[in-house]
Amino acid sequence: MIANRPGVLYRDLNAERPTIVRGSGVYLYDSDGRRYLDGSASASVVGIGHGRTEIWEALAEAGDAVTFVYGSSFTHPWQEKLAHRILELAPANMAAVYFTSGGSEANESAWKLARQYFVETGKPQKYKAIARWQGYHGVTLAALSLSGRTDWRRLFSPLLLPVTHIAPPYAYRCQYCAQQTGCTLACADDLERAILHEGPETVALFIAEPVIGTSVPGVAPPADYYARIREICDRYDVLFVADEVLCGYGRCGRPFAIAEWGVEPDIVTLGKAIASGYAPLAAMVVSERVRKGLAEGTGKFVHGLTYSGMPSSCFIGLAVHEIMRREGLFTRAGEIGSLLRDKLIGLAAHHDMIGEVRGRGLLYGVEFVADRRSRSPFQRSHGIGRRVVEGMRARGVIVAPGITAGDGRRGGDQIQISPPFTIREAEIGVLIGALDEVLTEIDHDLGPGHFRRQSL
Repeated sequence: MIANRPGVLYRDLNAERPTIVRGSGVYLYDSDGRRYLDGSASASVVGIGHGRTEIWEALAEAGDAVTFVYGSSFTHPWQEKLAHRILELAPANMAAVYFTSGGSEANESAWKLARQYFVETGKPQKYKAIARWQGYHGVTLAALSLSGRTDWRRLFSPLLLPVTHIAPPYAYRCQYCAQQTGCTLACADDLERAILHEGPETVALFIAEPVIGTSVPGVAPPADYYARIREICDRYDVLFVADEVLCGYGRCGRPFAIAEWGVEPDIVTLGKAIASGYAPLAAMVVSERVRKGLAEGTGKFVHGLTYSGMPSSCFIGLAVHEIMRREGLFTRAGEIGSLLRDKLIGLAAHHDMIGEVRGRGLLYGVEFVADRRSRSPFQRSHGIGRRVVEGMRARGVIVAPGITAGDGRRGGDQIQISPPFTIREAEIGVLIGALDEVLTEIDHDLGPGHFRRQSL
């Protein structure tokens, strides 16, 4: 390090962070020799586990065959092969893949493509996007405009593009159905209200995470939700974009999470597990309807990223795909995830502060409340989510914090548990044991009688 120059501009300039020197399986090891169980899969990225040296060996063996080419002038076999492997797993209506370096780029590409599709098909007035509160689609300005994470939007609000947001299918805190005996799908119908308010002739797309991550981790809608969404989008000629950057590619126990609801989106975005952290890689998967719209128009997508389809990233993506196919990792999260769910539900029986356990596969959220009956969140001053994350880290287990809203409508303290797909039963036991210890410690610190017991 150059004298008087700190070096890296970290996201938190005041935090101390260990230096990770290697990884193996579901574990990370720091320079002091300490081991951490990666219960967050390093931002839900790592699917195949850490330390898969066969990926680097394969890349080295390929040698100069994997060299950089610029996508506007050339193609190469690695992106062609990976695109076809992805399409073999994709919903039946999907026809083409556009590669990017990350999820934010994929989601911005989807918005631009939706706009161009309608221009090409004779509806140039359609350009607006509708998204959901608590949704998360990235940090670049257009992706952040789509995102409904209020705490992250606030600082940059003067720069954001206008996007209408609707209610998420957050049943635990649903204001539409709070006084009903069950789900009325009013949150889905909120999309039609928003489209009519904006003017159907101006709305180009609706974007949503099939299973929400990080903001309200693990929130998934009821069985009929996406069928209603698809019906509304078709009625007003709006493209449905499924953001599976976090929840897709095996995370929820299926290659594509949206398959659980039996509907076909117009565009799907993928990321994170697609290269499992071994390379920067994400993708936009496009339906035949959208591809044909461009092909029969100008035949060009007016968009370009220097590292779109980067050969080394696509090569690694192919290697990751082969490992996942060979080891059954596209579906393993659904199998081992049932054990994680059962253990979390069991833990909730012993800790009154657990208000809800929710999720799919190996994407689970745990929400903490001060009162189960009223579902009242803790005051922010208690810092419950932070204490849980820090307490587990002190015990050698990493989980991710949810985004604390701090009110009864938008939720409170939450954590996200999303380990690599290779996690084993014993390692889930370690994770649950650490969470149990931390919650017991917090129970003790808050004192007897702090919680009002009521079943989940």
